[in-house]
Amino acid sequence: MRIGAAAGIFWVALIIGPAAAREAAPACTDAVRPDHLAGITAEGDLVLGSEGPARLVGLRLPDASSHRQEALDWLKARIGEPLLVSLQGPRDRWGRQPLRARLTRPQELDLGRGLVEAGLAIVDPGGDPVFCQPELFAIEETARAQRLGLWAEDRYNPILADQAERLKERVGSFVVVEGRVRSIGERRQKTYLNFGGHWAEDFTIIIPRKTWIRMAERGLSAASLKGRTLRARGILHSWQGTALTVDYPEMIERLEGAVLQGGGGGDKRLAR
Repeated sequence: MRIGAAAGIFWVALIIGPAAAREAAPACTDAVRPDHLAGITAEGDLVLGSEGPARLVGLRLPDASSHRQEALDWLKARIGEPLLVSLQGPRDRWGRQPLRARLTRPQELDLGRGLVEAGLAIVDPGGDPVFCQPELFAIEETARAQRLGLWAEDRYNPILADQAERLKERVGSFVVVEGRVRSIGERRQKTYLNFGGHWAEDFTIIIPRKTWIRMAERGLSAASLKGRTLRARGILHSWQGTALTVDYPEMIERLEGAVLQGGGGGDKRLAR
């Protein structure tokens, strides 16, 4: 059952904090090896001289649009440059090596950070077993506030959880959604964060048991999230309205601010 909840106004605070970063650290690696950028595929993957096909972790490029081409051009401009790469897990089913990569000249530049900073990529913690770059959220936030790159287009910007029709139009797409949690349903296998009072229409975040346990280990609970304003990201799907399934805690940010960024490019103040 969905129950409405009222809450005050907060300042921005990510669910992931220093403690969470320390928790993830053992699964991350800073070990680097030299390589060079030999090419960029049409899909935006890297081709390295030694590692071959690779992908940058923690982000995704815009879909087919002028901004996607800008991102590809940004990467292609670095072809031939020497890199220091840090492998972040085994190759995926397409044979791509997940990694972080940074240029070594003329000055050090992390490629993933550079794309996010220019507004040419969206932070996506859900594509890898562990997310090792929490700083990317703040970098993305700055790019979005300045409406750089893809953030100049309303379709990429956060959608308010109460915009049911707009959400339905984006089913099957990667989205960023903002809203206040009205009620929480804890079940044996899944937890449901409900953002409205009409089960057949409203937006829901679905959290599998293993993810909920990881969130609990970080001090988060139904009591601490009910009434809070959250920002979630992932592939939107249909489920009694629309929903995002959160497989990693980092796919959710806790917002504590007077103004949400969603709403088709305009601000929407939260009701007390």
